[in-house]
Amino acid sequence: MRKSVALASIQLGFLAACGGGGYGGGMTTPPPPTQTIAKPGPPNVETLTVDAGPPGLTFTSVNTPFVSVTVCAAGTSTCKTIDHIEVDTGSIGLRILSSVLTAAPAITLPAETDSGGNPLAECLQFADGTSWGSLAVADITLPVSMETAANVHVHIIGDPAYPTVPSTCTGIPENTVDMFGANGILGVGPFIQDCGSYCVTTSPAPPVYYGCPSSITCAPENVSLIEQLQNPVTQFATDNNGVIVELPAVLAAGTTTVSGSLVFGIGTQTNNALGTATVLPEDPNTGWITGTYKGKAYLDGYLDSGSNGNFFTDTSLMTCPSNAQFYCPTSTLSETATLQGTTATMLAADFSVANAETLFSNVSYTAFSNLGGTNSDMAGFDLGLPFFYGHNVFTAIESSNAPGGVPPYFAY
Repeated sequence: MRKSVALASIQLGFLAACGGGGYGGGMTTPPPPTQTIAKPGPPNVETLTVDAGPPGLTFTSVNTPFVSVTVCAAGTSTCKTIDHIEVDTGSIGLRILSSVLTAAPAITLPAETDSGGNPLAECLQFADGTSWGSLAVADITLPVSMETAANVHVHIIGDPAYPTVPSTCTGIPENTVDMFGANGILGVGPFIQDCGSYCVTTSPAPPVYYGCPSSITCAPENVSLIEQLQNPVTQFATDNNGVIVELPAVLAAGTTTVSGSLVFGIGTQTNNALGTATVLPEDPNTGWITGTYKGKAYLDGYLDSGSNGNFFTDTSLMTCPSNAQFYCPTSTLSETATLQGTTATMLAADFSVANAETLFSNVSYTAFSNLGGTNSDMAGFDLGLPFFYGHNVFTAIESSNAPGGVPPYFAY
């Protein structure tokens, strides 16, 4: 089980944007949701599945939403459909494990190069580890919705052609399917690039993007916005201003699998209207909102489908004897927080916390709505996939035209 990407694992910003205005003050407590989940299919809805993960994992994946992605060598009809790609509203870009691409039938994607003609690689730090590998170029299709994008920059994690991880790429390596817990990750968060201006102008160049004159002599370098991994959604012809993660409610004991929908676009089709959802504009430079819990404001708040639990700080909660990352209260607790973006609008966020060891004792279950754990960021308040069950959660992408205010924002 992995705690996936937090939005600011590296600086993700970005093009100039500003938080929306004009929202009334006071707390908004939404009524119990009358949730409608869009039917998968064209023009904009992908099947989203929570299950045990790719075959061959040495553990059961928990609270991880997956889609399939078809990748083609750019400009060709040489393609491969890859399942169990994790959907992550807390990161940016498509990343695929090298071993998945080379497994029969193998596919080779052309390398992406920098302005000097040298191949590019990336070191991406997640909340729980680091992934290293080369960059390539692909055309992609989401095979159920049939949304497509050409010349997408792809991070090939664990590429054996680049076996030497630079000393500046630090952290616990997550360069295999078993360490990563998925065949790849589809980062559909609220920004256009995965690093933004931070990787363009910072001197010396941060240890994120690397130029590789040879496979063993990679060094950090500044890269332009166009050279960075892009949010694949922004490269669609339409339905490109955000996503909605739609998952049904899950009973307190958990369940074996969950099926829902990943909807592309906000207010672009009849099935993705903002409706009565309340908008929480994010800080345009960090993606944070504020979560207030038990009287304390946590400034690094966010909604993240790539986190398998709700991760927050509460010293009154007992952690699990076998894994202090998770909480193990003696009985299930009902908790509430207040979320606030860059406007006066406040939105109640109710959740529960059960004993994680009790939940995990049912080894056939993969979806839990009440899994909670600690957060190493003392200012962090991370509502992960457990919070998404029973909600339709919107993530609007910066610098786009979306209803309800100026993106980036969360809404539910």
